[in-house]
Amino acid sequence: MGEKSHANEYGSIDNELEEPDEQETGFTRTQKLTLLSVSFVSFANFVSFSIMAPFFPVAASNKGASDTVIGLIFGLTALLMFLSSPILGKFLPHIGAKTMYLAGVFICGSCDIIFGFLDRLPDTTQFTAFCFVVRSIEAFGAAAATTASFAIIAQTFPNNLAAVFGFLEIFQGLGFIIGPPLGGYLYSVGGYTLPFVILGGCSLVIVFCNILILPHQTDGGKPESGSIVQFLRIPSTIATGGCVLTVAMAFSFLDPTLARHVQKYNVDATTVGLLVLVCAVSFSISSFFWGWITDKKNIPKLLMIFGNIGAAAACLYLGPSPLLTTENTGLWMVILALALLGLSVGCLLVPTFHDMITTAKWYGMPDNYGTYGVVSGVYTSLYALGSFVGPTIGGALDQSYGFGWACTVLAAIYLFVAFVLILFCLWEYQCGKGRRLSPYRQEKMTANGNYRELVSLKTATTTQIHH
Repeated sequence: MGEKSHANEYGSIDNELEEPDEQETGFTRTQKLTLLSVSFVSFANFVSFSIMAPFFPVAASNKGASDTVIGLIFGLTALLMFLSSPILGKFLPHIGAKTMYLAGVFICGSCDIIFGFLDRLPDTTQFTAFCFVVRSIEAFGAAAATTASFAIIAQTFPNNLAAVFGFLEIFQGLGFIIGPPLGGYLYSVGGYTLPFVILGGCSLVIVFCNILILPHQTDGGKPESGSIVQFLRIPSTIATGGCVLTVAMAFSFLDPTLARHVQKYNVDATTVGLLVLVCAVSFSISSFFWGWITDKKNIPKLLMIFGNIGAAAACLYLGPSPLLTTENTGLWMVILALALLGLSVGCLLVPTFHDMITTAKWYGMPDNYGTYGVVSGVYTSLYALGSFVGPTIGGALDQSYGFGWACTVLAAIYLFVAFVLILFCLWEYQCGKGRRLSPYRQEKMTANGNYRELVSLKTATTTQIHH
């Protein structure tokens, strides 16, 4: 009997614990089409999030909207995605991954087009009210598209999940990079309406193309919703979820604070935009590498710890923190700190989704769209919450205590999360004698054919979490 037959005999061993049936010689046609589809949608989503930044605050102010209202219009999407994503993930198996995915993209594209005509409303009240309504509907569509896309990736790429996730982060970073200059250019050429109409039209074209090219998504079983409560009861969910939350805080923290901080260097708006791109570019370039390392070495928690420590160091020097003796370091220190922040956040973020999926399966959740939907919904919700909390807390700290102390608080959060991860890993693995084996020991036991012992440990762990 070969290793494959042993795995079948003790059939509760999950995919990530088995020797793969085929070597990674390349993606199948279905995988290629799926990756192409999700990559374009990821790019379009992040362009949609960032395209408004150069011109909407000015346009909304001209319509009589206050700064507070404008900030709420920006933040509303993240808040509603936080609330709706777990619910959408729960019902994803019944709706269908492809249906939810395409419906979400269609809603986003339609809302973008409608949003482009709101400046024609006659007074401030109508303009503000319809902005909130349209952005609320778009947030629901974005939550549906994002949650479904992550579930599709988890189902389609079980052996390359982290690498593919890192590849998608490149497209998301490109969308974030291209969005603001594209929005500013289209606004200067065609006014308020043109950026939204072009973006929404492209999204609708993507929907039509994906109807034709995106393969049908199914796991072959009866549609069954996963358990959000069961997933949240897994200890590792809390530890990894904290990383997802803090990553989103890092990106959104800079939105209301960085421009004011670098004013002392006498830079113009274009330079501020380029500074933001430093962080985005370093994140995008490194994302695939972190994904490859995660899949190759299977060390997601270790990468998260290093990512938290690196992000903390970047924040301390970005301020710079009053706790450091460094003063008047100049613009070059800001550039280096932003580059380090992008690299560290990539190291921190890319392994998280892979870790959540494999952990859910280790603790007994089924390998199907029910589990993928729940994990994707919780993941999207946590990221959206961080995107809402980051600018809110960052702006308040910056206004009350200054940029240096605001960065210090953010660095302290990263160090705290790293410390919690270290303690958690010591408790979870206990050098291979704890309630869960490290990924390295799982692979060694699988390679040596110790399936009975591995299944026994896994069954004991699953029983503990259920009780």
